Amino acid sequence: MDSETSDNDGSYRFSPVTFNDHAGQLWIVTILSLIYSTLVALARTYIKYHKFGFDDIFFALAMIFHLTQSIAVFIGLSNGLSKFNSITTPEQWATSSKSTLTAGILCLLTLSLAKCSVLALIRRIIGSKPGKSGPVCIGLMVIAVVWGVGSCLAWLVNCRADSLLTLDNVKQCPHQNTRWAVITTMDILTEILTWLLVLQLSWSVNISYIRKCQVVMAFSFRIPLIALSAVHLAYSATNPASTEPQFAVTKALLCQQIMVAWSLISATVPNPKNFLKSFSIGMGFPVSFDLSMSGSSNVYALQSLRSNRSGVTPSAAVTTALEAGPGLKSNNGSTRLWQQ
Repeated sequence: MDSETSDNDGSYRFSPVTFNDHAGQLWIVTILSLIYSTLVALARTYIKYHKFGFDDIFFALAMIFHLTQSIAVFIGLSNGLSKFNSITTPEQWATSSKSTLTAGILCLLTLSLAKCSVLALIRRIIGSKPGKSGPVCIGLMVIAVVWGVGSCLAWLVNCRADSLLTLDNVKQCPHQNTRWAVITTMDILTEILTWLLVLQLSWSVNISYIRKCQVVMAFSFRIPLIALSAVHLAYSATNPASTEPQFAVTKALLCQQIMVAWSLISATVPNPKNFLKSFSIGMGFPVSFDLSMSGSSNVYALQSLRSNRSGVTPSAAVTTALEAGPGLKSNNGSTRLWQQ
């Protein structure tokens, strides 16, 4: 649809898509990204009401950065972003360049916080269980934070904010492809390591094979981010050398909005209460996590007791939270959990 069609039929188009103006596409995808992530945030709030943890704090911060990132894109769209440089003014180039750079930095921070949210959820499930999983999880969280901050600095160093989408952007902001290549490599690496951690945890717990597959699948929703990150890198590589960089950046920004939305959605998928309870119970983790994840009066804390009749003394008191009903059998004063 072009502007002439819009004028001839007498209808008004907010942002008509033409051969030299794709701002309408970016408007739609950015708005949809914001809507979907907001709906997911509301669903997460409902699911975990009164049971919030550090993973939810990270998610809330990611949502704030996502909102500000969307605002930056909207400002750029109002100043010529996704249009040919030849039909816009140098003043608009400067504004859209600043908006694009700001949106990119806020996007990286959003992705970093979403990673931290997933890792904090895994750490919350692990609790105080002995082993190397806890330190590995914390280490990955530190790497995610360093990646987010380092990526922002990599974009800002030796790069004029008002020249990113100008015709001489290669001189004013050199090595853009190299910067994105390093950022993307670390992004993909952290996602792979997080997934491998989940795989190792799920296969080392005392739950059925089907439950293990459910756990892995819940966290596997983040795997598409690897492909999206690679596609974003490919699109970003075409922008600097383009004769119309303000227009050429459109595909990279479209991919950026999809990445942010999917990162927030996939960080929420593993959060349903029943999923978390079954996973943590099967792992035999401390009661503190399970009680924080359940507000039901049907959930009780069970503790192994000394048996006066048998004279058997357990080596340690093990506290486990589980849902009252079948699945619990007692014998000589000890408790045992089994999976149906």
